[in-house]
Amino acid sequence: MIISHDYPVCEYDTSREPIIKPTDFLEKCLPEKCVITFFKKELNQFVSEHNLPIIGHLHSEVLDIPIYDYQSENEHLCITMPFCTSPGAAGTIEELYAMGCNKFVICGGAGALVKGSKVGEIIIPISAVRDEGASYHYVKPSREIACHGATVEAAITILTKMGVPFVTGKTWTTDAMYRETPDMIEKRRNEGCVTVEMEAAGFFAVSKYYDIPLVQLLYAGDDVSGSTWDSRNWNAQKSVRSNLIQCAVELIKQL
Repeated sequence: MIISHDYPVCEYDTSREPIIKPTDFLEKCLPEKCVITFFKKELNQFVSEHNLPIIGHLHSEVLDIPIYDYQSENEHLCITMPFCTSPGAAGTIEELYAMGCNKFVICGGAGALVKGSKVGEIIIPISAVRDEGASYHYVKPSREIACHGATVEAAITILTKMGVPFVTGKTWTTDAMYRETPDMIEKRRNEGCVTVEMEAAGFFAVSKYYDIPLVQLLYAGDDVSGSTWDSRNWNAQKSVRSNLIQCAVELIKQL
């Protein structure tokens, strides 16, 4: 049943029978646990250090993303990169889930909305403001969407035991990185958002649709809390990024 609305982005179809499904052309071939990272250089270094074999790909017309096998003690997990933006995030989870993954830890960076944040500070987003489009095709319209509650709670417990410092908070998922205006940033900050990025709502929506355990780790990167943008050299924080990949791997082992 289609729930109609004046604006197409707010229309929602309750049907769970789409014309095309990833299971129509993908086979189960991957481990159940999966780490997704946005850090290409650091992932390549991790792959080289551990001599990880490629066991599959995420395909697109623009590029193919390799999926690597990582063996830890007696279990295998896989590690890969996602397609960017909320639609890319949704498609990434759809296809990895169809290939056998059913538990996810995602690590990436985000813009800081709060003054005084430190580069590299880890944030676990517990919910996302849905200022994008893909999530509305999975979950009926709402202002926010929560991350998978049980997995968030488990991650908080595990990271605390590991001695990893972090904070929890709300994130703002937007489709338009060049339309983050001062007024909109202030509005989102007043809603309680501490970060801005482009994927979380998409990840959370597919997780909710299929009830897939999923949690995301963000690190505070560039600063958009002031009147001008401060890159803070966020995309060159190699040690932060490498450590976050390792943290994600250790986390998913215990989930």
